[in-house]
Amino acid sequence: MKVSRITTIIAAVALALLAVVLVLQLLLVVPGVGSMRAGVEERGIMVMGEGKASAEPDLAMITIGVETRAGTANTAAEENTRRMAQVMDALQRREIADEDIQTVDYSIRAEIDWDDDERRVIGYVVSNSVRVKVRDVDQVGDVLDAVTDAGANNIHGIQFTFDDPSELREQARAEAMADARGKAEALATLAGVGLGKPRIISESFVEPPFYLERAMAIPMEAGGGVPVSPGQLEVNVQVQVTFDIR
Repeated sequence: MKVSRITTIIAAVALALLAVVLVLQLLLVVPGVGSMRAGVEERGIMVMGEGKASAEPDLAMITIGVETRAGTANTAAEENTRRMAQVMDALQRREIADEDIQTVDYSIRAEIDWDDDERRVIGYVVSNSVRVKVRDVDQVGDVLDAVTDAGANNIHGIQFTFDDPSELREQARAEAMADARGKAEALATLAGVGLGKPRIISESFVEPPFYLERAMAIPMEAGGGVPVSPGQLEVNVQVQVTFDIR
C-alpha cells in the first residue's frame, strides 16, 4: 500500500511538470500570445516638436593678444610685458573686472632664417593672449579701441552669447511641447483615436554663439569706436514625445 501511494504521488508530480512545459511551449509557438501585452503597452503616437526663442546677446567674449619681436628672447618678453600691462590698464579703465580677464596663451618662439641650408636664429617672438568678458555689449567697440590704442595687435575674434540663457530656453521648451502636442492631436484625429498623456519625452537644445572673426580687419573710423553689431541670437529646443492613445 505504501509503495502504491508513493508511486501515485510521483506520477501526479510528473503530470504537473509536463503540463507546465506544454503551457510554456504554447506561449512560445502560438503567434501573439506572448507579445500581446507588450504590444498593448507600446501603442502610441511619437512626434517631434521644435521651439525657438531669440533675444539680443548680453555678453561678449573677446580674445586680445600682444605679439612682440626682438633680437633676444628677454627683450621681446620685456616689451611684451610692458605692452600687456598697458592693455590691462585700458581694460580696467573700461571697468572690466579682474575675474572677467583670463590668460589663455603665452608663448616664446624663435624666428629662423635659412641661408645656404644653414639654420640661423634672427630673433624671437613673444605672444600673450587674454580672454575678456564684456558684459555690456554696447561697449565692445570702445573696448577694442582702447586695447588697440594701448598696444594690443592681435584680436582673435569676438563671440556673442548669453550670460544666462535659462529664460529663453524655457520659452523655447514651452513652444516645442505645444508644437509636439499639436502634431500629435492632428495625427490622432486622422487615425480616429483619442490622444492620451505624454509617456516618453526627450529633449535637445542648441544655443549657438555668434562669432565675429578677424575683428582687426574691421575699419576703425577716426573719432568713433569699432562698428560692432551683435544682432540677435536664437535658442532652439527640440523634443521627441510619445503620447498614449485611447
